[in-house]
Amino acid sequence: MSWDQYVSKQLVESGNVKMGAICGLDGSVWAVSPELKITPEEVKTITTHFGSDHFSINGLMLSGERYVYLGGDEGTLRGKKGKKFVHMTKTNTALIIGISEEPGQPGPCACTVEALGDYLKGLNY
Repeated sequence: MSWDQYVSKQLVESGNVKMGAICGLDGSVWAVSPELKITPEEVKTITTHFGSDHFSINGLMLSGERYVYLGGDEGTLRGKKGKKFVHMTKTNTALIIGISEEPGQPGPCACTVEALGDYLKGLNY
């Protein structure tokens, strides 16, 4: 399966994620939903500051939009902007990003993103 298919079939077609992306921890963008305009610089900032207090001060920048940082740990980040919410999980080599919006709920989005992350970790990604 190509990276684009992971985004479209595993994330978006689940119905729990409106748009998503898979990126390398080095900032490279492997696959992204067409309407999501993330930049390598945004991804690199996110991966560099995972597990720090950077986001509680600066928020999460993604696709040119600032999300309020809701929380996270060494492997996950959560944010919200208006009716949109984002959930990210980090694998050994990749960052999985899922964005959804109300009336959708953050829980199913998080479960879908984390499940793909766990699967890719099992494949040593």
